[in-house]
Amino acid sequence: MNFKYRKMENLKNMNKLIQQFVIMVFLLIGLTSCEEDVTSDISLNSVERLVIEGGIERNSGNSTQKIRLTKTLPFLTNSSNPFVSDATVTITDGTTTWNLIHTQNGFYETNSLLPQIGKTYTITIVWNNETYTGSDTLSEVPPFDNFYYEFEEETLFTDEGYFLKFDTTDPVGVENYYYYRVFKNNIFTIVPDPGNAETLIVSDRFFDGQQRVGINPNEEVSFVVGDLAKAQQLGISKKYYQFLFELFTQTGNQGISFIGNPPPASIKSNIVNITNPKNRILGFFYAVDIVESAILIQ
Repeated sequence: MNFKYRKMENLKNMNKLIQQFVIMVFLLIGLTSCEEDVTSDISLNSVERLVIEGGIERNSGNSTQKIRLTKTLPFLTNSSNPFVSDATVTITDGTTTWNLIHTQNGFYETNSLLPQIGKTYTITIVWNNETYTGSDTLSEVPPFDNFYYEFEEETLFTDEGYFLKFDTTDPVGVENYYYYRVFKNNIFTIVPDPGNAETLIVSDRFFDGQQRVGINPNEEVSFVVGDLAKAQQLGISKKYYQFLFELFTQTGNQGISFIGNPPPASIKSNIVNITNPKNRILGFFYAVDIVESAILIQ
């Protein structure tokens, strides 16, 4: 029995999906809440909100640090979200401040920021006479001990093919959180899904200090001979772990409480609007450490 799985063409498309889902969550809250009327918050003809994508990435292979700012559209609109080009964006580690310059299509960049382990990075965005600010701390990620692939026969739940696997050792006595990204021929392959929440976003609560062997972050992604298989292991903060876990989990919520499937709830950003707290921003500003490996399927 074969199952077809959705594939994202690239990371940009995933960010778009995340953005649309967060908007959907707010919309459903407005339609299902009995205690508080928030239908004016996000609705079919809502007031536009600022959306942030991206953050600080150490060892990403790119010397440029960048975030993207866009605006929401009415929920049923099919066109691309308009980008924001007139914001003022700065990032500071408490000692040095970097000004991010708008380059194109809502991207704000700097190539002078070199991320450091243990630093807390705070972003400040000034737009439409309102100021948004939030922070995240950069946690070190351990390396891959081994990086390989194995052939597996078809099962009831997976297709036949080659599957990417790796071994890695969690540091002893350190609270760690991980996020896994998988690429097939340099195309990002993972869609937020409840089934992925336990494998792609991981806490070391039950394996502190242990080596994990044969990790396959996503059994939905198989490879054939000639494919380039690539994976990233990201060290993330607890706040980002909680944000991603809620995001992945709530994609499957249908709003049926009595079967343990409650309506989607608001996913809290780590950025607040200090000028007008009711005008919330969507998305998350993160600081992550990355280890990456790739292998050609032969």
